[in-house]
Amino acid sequence: MSVKLLQNFYGYIYLDAPVDDAVKLLEGIKEELGVNSEDLNDTLRILTNFQAFYQMIRKRFKEFITPRKSESDLIYGRVVIEKIKLYRAGGQDRVTIVFDKRFRREDLVKILDKLGIHYSVEGVSGLT
Repeated sequence: MSVKLLQNFYGYIYLDAPVDDAVKLLEGIKEELGVNSEDLNDTLRILTNFQAFYQMIRKRFKEFITPRKSESDLIYGRVVIEKIKLYRAGGQDRVTIVFDKRFRREDLVKILDKLGIHYSVEGVSGLT
């Protein structure tokens, strides 16, 4: 299983996946949940331009990228993504997505299942 779900003690859900699967998932969130927030669109832009952003964060010695968020999305609770981490492992472009605390785990699992993306739950109780 190359897609992994984790949840930390503070309630943030992490998804670690190949970039292609992550893009499919985020597009599924837009379609299934009708979410069209600025952070979601910015994250899709970053992932579709993985090479450019990966080079940028390496030059700046940064680990995470925080996608743009609009004030209205923050106020109305429509923010989906807190931050992302781009990296390469085993010759594969990968991303770790940290979802906003208010994003429901059940919605994420439902969309992963609907898209046929196989995933594993790792390490933290409360996700099963």
